[in-house]
Amino acid sequence: MPKHLMIAIHWFGPFKSLDDARQSAKEELGSGLYMCTGRVKSQRSVQLQYIGIGGTVHTRLVNSHHKLSEVTDSRQIWLGQPSSAEPSGKKLKMTQATLDYAEWLHAHFLKLPLNEKKTRKPPERPVTVLNRWFKTNYETPYRNRPHPDWPDLVDYPWFDDMPTRLVWFGGKQRLLPSPSYRVL
Repeated sequence: MPKHLMIAIHWFGPFKSLDDARQSAKEELGSGLYMCTGRVKSQRSVQLQYIGIGGTVHTRLVNSHHKLSEVTDSRQIWLGQPSSAEPSGKKLKMTQATLDYAEWLHAHFLKLPLNEKKTRKPPERPVTVLNRWFKTNYETPYRNRPHPDWPDLVDYPWFDDMPTRLVWFGGKQRLLPSPSYRVL
């Protein structure tokens, strides 16, 4: 049985423009995640839209991005940096495991509308992601999460009889049924 991977992500933002996010990522981040919120055509409310990863995130934050360009109104970018160590053992992919699994959990369990690749099946190992949000100065924490649909914790225990938990600290918790389509 694979060991449970615990990942803490520090999110920094919101950046109102891709230029500001790109510059900040170039100076402060290196490899990491990015989350886009906003509205696409025909949406009335701001939603979590897309999560992505990059070995050099600033190169992904461009106006010609295949998904970010679809968010046309109230677009904000959050930059994510793992604050936990990579799992030990043989590296199977070029992408850091902490980035890969954090993106996968968000895309799959939050059902982000512009993500496609990591939404079809859950990860092949147990993973928990803890989200923390900070202002653009990379020091000052937010008291509240930036969007009500963005949970503080995503806990995927991987066992058949255990539900996946999306947890919003402060009382709100939603249990999801155990996926019967898990890959062994």
